[in-house]
Amino acid sequence: MLNLPEHARSQLDQLREAVFCKVCKDSSEPFDVVDLNKTCNTNIYPKGLSGIPVLYRRCTACGFIFTNFFDNFTDDQWQSIIYNDEYAEVDPDYKFRRPHINAKEIRCLLPGRQRTTIGVDYGGGNGLTVDILRSYGWKFDCVDPFGRNDVSERRGTYNFCSAFEVFEHLPDPFFGLSQIMELASPDQFMLLIGTAINDGSVDLGSRLNWSYAAPRNGHISLHSRKSLGILAKHYNLKYSSVSKGTHLMTRNISERTGRAMLLRSKALLKVSNLLRLP
Repeated sequence: MLNLPEHARSQLDQLREAVFCKVCKDSSEPFDVVDLNKTCNTNIYPKGLSGIPVLYRRCTACGFIFTNFFDNFTDDQWQSIIYNDEYAEVDPDYKFRRPHINAKEIRCLLPGRQRTTIGVDYGGGNGLTVDILRSYGWKFDCVDPFGRNDVSERRGTYNFCSAFEVFEHLPDPFFGLSQIMELASPDQFMLLIGTAINDGSVDLGSRLNWSYAAPRNGHISLHSRKSLGILAKHYNLKYSSVSKGTHLMTRNISERTGRAMLLRSKALLKVSNLLRLP
């Protein structure tokens, strides 16, 4: 037994503690420790080290990688430590560039469905994605715990939801998805998820050097296709994915149809970008 000081023993106890996966409830193993200031930027520590270790674990069954560090954060702590005035420095595309890209992706996924779509952008930040879609005549609202929230009388009637760069931020994946399902129509429903999966991006025999694992960006839940599929099944949704960054969960729409929609969307996006269409 190592004769360690008390503060060192407490951290060692965290490594030895049995922690179950937040998705499939199977066992998880300590994977790696990074500093709280680690970002997705090319310079991963632009502000230097904070000296605060964040432990990530990996589920041995579904491949979900997560940390418990933020589990008991209050809204004030989230806003002061992560989503503060410096957040745009660690995610420069957050305010302007990404909302335009997201709005175009939705339009390419749902061509011809403008009149029948009642949409909500979950985790929509400043609401710019929704404003762009509304300017094209779409019925869309925004909901974000630390940003804009204009969801009101349409609660329970949305047949489409987008969640771009959201699922990696959720300390409780089931709670986040349950909030979305409370907004959803009981009939046909589609959920478009934009998040990078860890399949093939993480070397299990090495350290967690994937840039997407970045607590300073709020990236605390790193999904695999299997973990996203488990979440979908829990809410009786079909899960479809044709790329590492775009995923679709649907109700009363087949998995085959979902995959076809995603493939068509990718083709339309490619043509739109080549022609430099808005």
